[in-house]
Amino acid sequence: MAVHDLELDLGALLERNPALQIPRDEYNINVTSNEGGRLTPAELTDEIAAFPGAGQPAHLYFHLPLCNYICHFCNYVKRLVPRGKEDSSLRLWQDLLIEESRRWLDRFGWVSGARIDSFYIGGGTAALLLNSADTITPLVEHVRRHYQLTDGAEFNIEGNPENFTRDNLALARDLGFNRFSLGVQSLQDEVNEFTKRRHTAEESLSAVRNLLDTGCPFNVDMMFGLPYQTPESVRADLTAFTELGVPTITIYRLRNADRAEMGIGNRAVWNNPAVRDRLIQQGYFPDLTATYAMRQAAVEVLLDHDYYPSPCGWWSRPGTYEGGNIPQTSKNKWEHYDTMIAHGPGAYGWLTGDGAEFVQTHNDTDISGYVRYMQTQPDLPLAYGRRLDGHKAIGTALGFNFKANQPIVLDRYKRQFGADLLETEPFASAFADLIDRKLVEVIDGGAALKPTLDGEALHEEIIYHYFHQRISLSDAPVCRR
Repeated sequence: MAVHDLELDLGALLERNPALQIPRDEYNINVTSNEGGRLTPAELTDEIAAFPGAGQPAHLYFHLPLCNYICHFCNYVKRLVPRGKEDSSLRLWQDLLIEESRRWLDRFGWVSGARIDSFYIGGGTAALLLNSADTITPLVEHVRRHYQLTDGAEFNIEGNPENFTRDNLALARDLGFNRFSLGVQSLQDEVNEFTKRRHTAEESLSAVRNLLDTGCPFNVDMMFGLPYQTPESVRADLTAFTELGVPTITIYRLRNADRAEMGIGNRAVWNNPAVRDRLIQQGYFPDLTATYAMRQAAVEVLLDHDYYPSPCGWWSRPGTYEGGNIPQTSKNKWEHYDTMIAHGPGAYGWLTGDGAEFVQTHNDTDISGYVRYMQTQPDLPLAYGRRLDGHKAIGTALGFNFKANQPIVLDRYKRQFGADLLETEPFASAFADLIDRKLVEVIDGGAALKPTLDGEALHEEIIYHYFHQRISLSDAPVCRR
């Protein structure tokens, strides 16, 4: 779809696609499938042990669940750093993450032989680890010593503006970090104050300038649909970042999803029905018309400055990354759906490879329970797993591929699953509908499919409705190679 054919009005686009209308407070979905046969920790351990992952590409993730403050919209696994105990808390989590990693390495021989193309420390506020070389260095040295890192592997760490000082970034660069993720959300101080983010606009801009000076790619996370935001303020925020030359800007609509209910997070303050209903009654949340206008303002600025989304929602300047202008982490996790080895409380990953069946791994989301288990038990802190096969496996792979906003290569699905996406049900009718609605286009002479910019705008809804529902839950005969 050409840019001039893009429907910038998200409300109008949803009116043309009523099946994709999902209210803000009912949006309990994720690209990760919530379907599939459930596995006990013992069954999951056996699956991990039997997985032939040596020599295969993989992504490595460590989750640090600590924050200096809790944002009221945040539904990830996190807790406050105990006051006056930051150093000891960070040392504890450094030890716990290394220990969980060591248990995987000791039990599963393939882990040390997997080809790690990308490494990411998330949270929480992962960049708290940069406050001291004593807490971050042992973790990085463990990874370099025990995992098979590919040449030029992408090393990522995420944090807030106050974490990315010049000294902290110098330490990160010395340790080999070559990509960063900065959570800003808004340059309006009243927005950040209301959501309980403790940084100012000037601190955010200072962090951006520090990151630009590293010469490394990084993304700035921005939200729209928050209290006190307007289309004009969102436009001003995006203009400030594009004119500074930020390499990648991610834009997210406020979704009051209850990740605890999905088994992959904690409840946000705004997930509490009493709190949410009170804020709604008091008129703090922008209405849908204003929220859609905010996204339109953001996208207009990004297009005017030649940014393009890949993955969906991640808008990058041309030439920021090699191979489709997409970060390596996103290529591993989403475009290729490579194996993801995930450590820490609430961390979830998957075992994929070239087979037609996948296994999800889910750690305990209870932070205190995770700590007790790691300190008293010798096994892995697994909560459960899921086995995805048949249409569930194909629907999940398609959802991640779509999220990457990279070509959905038809031969890949024929080779891996025996699925002809344009001829076999339930895929053919789903993609025919998406193509007819101009949400997907055929590219490369009929060899691949790709989201249009309208499809990118509705990627979350499309993944849920078409891939998780129509395809994953279809009772059509399962494809066989």
